[in-house]
Amino acid sequence: MTIKTTLPALAAALALGLAGMQAQAAPESDDPIVLALNEWTGQHITTRLAGETLKKLGYNVEYVTAGYVPQIQGIMDGNITATMELWETTIQEQYPRALESGQAVDLGDSGVESHEGWIYPDYMTEICPGLPDWQALNACAQALATPETFPKGRLLDYPADWAPDNDERIKALGLNYATIPAGSEGAAAAEYKAAVAAKRPILMMFYAPHWLFNEVDANWVDLPKSEPACYDDPSWGPNPDAVKDCGWPSGWVRKLGWAGMEDKWPGAFAFLKNYQVTNAIQEQLMMEIDVNGTPADQAIAAWMDAHPDVWQAWITGAGLSLN
Repeated sequence: MTIKTTLPALAAALALGLAGMQAQAAPESDDPIVLALNEWTGQHITTRLAGETLKKLGYNVEYVTAGYVPQIQGIMDGNITATMELWETTIQEQYPRALESGQAVDLGDSGVESHEGWIYPDYMTEICPGLPDWQALNACAQALATPETFPKGRLLDYPADWAPDNDERIKALGLNYATIPAGSEGAAAAEYKAAVAAKRPILMMFYAPHWLFNEVDANWVDLPKSEPACYDDPSWGPNPDAVKDCGWPSGWVRKLGWAGMEDKWPGAFAFLKNYQVTNAIQEQLMMEIDVNGTPADQAIAAWMDAHPDVWQAWITGAGLSLN
């Protein structure tokens, strides 16, 4: 009797043990969790920290380079599992559409505190008296002109695939400027630094957090304060006949995932919903990657080695544990 009752119990325990080993080797599914990499260093940091932590949990993670706007369709189609850093000010139309489709789900706040707008170096106040007031810009438009924009001033804009809307804002505010898209976020930062070194006039669309603010002086142009009415009520703001005659809201920075993720990888889904970074983490790693020239994967690995308490807290905060 004892042998008959003990053997089934042992068999059950062994089966559970093997199942536990299998779960440890490949949580829930061996299929890769595909995370999107977009065109700026901070987003790479946010994404790779999440991905490398998921790897420590045993997940198969792949990174894929994706355009900022096109990635939304990739998530809805299930070709991309998640993207880690969507900024409200540049994804206002696509983000809610993705959620309304039922094919994508909100993964919560990224933890990044954002600021977007036009920046200029200190010496620009001599070239363009009246700054930081935006209304001073027309008086110095020709000082900021280039052969491709003359007689209009040049605003160095975000890369084209970020879908910037500065053309509309400039028109709404009655400014004599033309937008020229940067080739990349890195190219924009490099041009700004070069302009500061040579004391050349420059006006640039940019964002924080970013290492650039730790390297050179940069000031924000004071644009009309953003309010919801600025986007749908032409009578609001300095131009009674146009919308977008204002600056940018501070806005949220959120994460977005494929709707099938929760069923396929429930642990990873819980982790990505809980996961947040800080501006301080981003800026530290941006300096290491963009200024010191350390490859992103090496910088991320070194940071994780030095800060196990942080990424382990991301894990436990999601109700998970390392096997």
